[in-house]
Amino acid sequence: MTSKEKSPTRGNNGIEPRVYTRKEHTVSRNDIDYDALKIMYRLIRHGFRAYLVGGGVRDLLLDKKPKDFDIATDATPRKIKNLFRNCRIIGRRFKLAHIFFKDNKIIEVSTFRDASDPVDIEDDSEKTSPPRDNNYGTEQTDACRRDLTINGLFYDLSTFSIIDYVGGMDDLKNKLIRIIGDPRERFIEDPVRMIRAVRHAARSGFTLEDTCESAIKTHHKLILEASQVRVYEEIKKDLCSGSSLKILRLLSSTSILQHLLPELEVNNGELLQEGSFFSRVFENIDVTSAEEEVPITAILASISLFMTAYPDSTVPLHEQYEDKEDIIDHLTSCFVKLAVPRKEKERIEELLSLWHRVLTTPVDKLKKSNLERRRRVDELAYLLRWFNLDNIYDEQLEIALAATEKRKNQARRKGSKSNSGGNASGNKGRNRRGRKRPGQNSGNS
Repeated sequence: MTSKEKSPTRGNNGIEPRVYTRKEHTVSRNDIDYDALKIMYRLIRHGFRAYLVGGGVRDLLLDKKPKDFDIATDATPRKIKNLFRNCRIIGRRFKLAHIFFKDNKIIEVSTFRDASDPVDIEDDSEKTSPPRDNNYGTEQTDACRRDLTINGLFYDLSTFSIIDYVGGMDDLKNKLIRIIGDPRERFIEDPVRMIRAVRHAARSGFTLEDTCESAIKTHHKLILEASQVRVYEEIKKDLCSGSSLKILRLLSSTSILQHLLPELEVNNGELLQEGSFFSRVFENIDVTSAEEEVPITAILASISLFMTAYPDSTVPLHEQYEDKEDIIDHLTSCFVKLAVPRKEKERIEELLSLWHRVLTTPVDKLKKSNLERRRRVDELAYLLRWFNLDNIYDEQLEIALAATEKRKNQARRKGSKSNSGGNASGNKGRNRRGRKRPGQNSGNS
């Protein structure tokens, strides 16, 4: 064992958890990912403790399908890697084990964190920060350093029980979002936790616990001290979550939105009010996002159409811009505080230019325009669908959807040809055993 891998300490430091037996909760092995079960069973067979943790346990208790199944264990990353050939160790400040399965599925396995461990800050400064020793802890320290009580629950596969060190089961029952520890201290430690608290409250229909809500409203400016890259990644998740409108409204009422998308709060937050044009569009976006993975480019483009001009109906929307240059000029005044990457802004510009061209082209001419050749036609179909509130874009939407399907078919045919061609070229000049036939020249000749 190296100096960078100190063994986890055992014991609970005097804090006894509340243990809920199988009869006292609704989590079933049948609802847990099969590969996650295999990982836990293997760790347990080799004498380690292994728990399903975090959002996976929370979602199962809320009768939702988890997006991720994360595992916590007392095995160090090196020992985890020794048990799983399909494992890769990642991280600088704290090493994690990623175990890979088919279809690009990754299950994250972490060693119990110690209470003294700093928060992971995934920004550019980390690239120059020297690696630090890994200090591991216990189930209790790992649970207590998580952000929300409802994310601090452990499912013990060996006993089928829920282990609760932080009161998360009671908060789930009472539909409360509560920070583990002192909210002010936890937000100073990592301001992004304020966004996560709001997210879970909005998505689950829960209430922010009074102390938590008060701390957010008092210390909302802390979000300005967080990495802009991290903040953007968090907001991107929220916009694609299927609950974006609820999240934006709660971010506004807790004073955080003014530091992220202040353009949406003009005229006393008129855009976010019930029944507004913006709200109706984002209700459509959320319905789509709940059913399928939606490109962030289309959502950000939708937001940008409401910035500076603030339209209140679909009819004159595209008429606000004379040409592509006018759209480009408009986009320079959008997202002044949210750190949208330059390449993403270029995609938005390309999408809105196509959107404007489609809506200003006569339908008969549009049908002959070979729209499937345009790179952003997929995102265009989303944009037209969301803004088609009064069925005024029916014809353009039908053309865009047909072009999208044609583009997909072309991509499938192209992929099929390239695969067959690749096999043919790969076998050329080789015998059945894969060896070069006599007389074949080497690549260096």
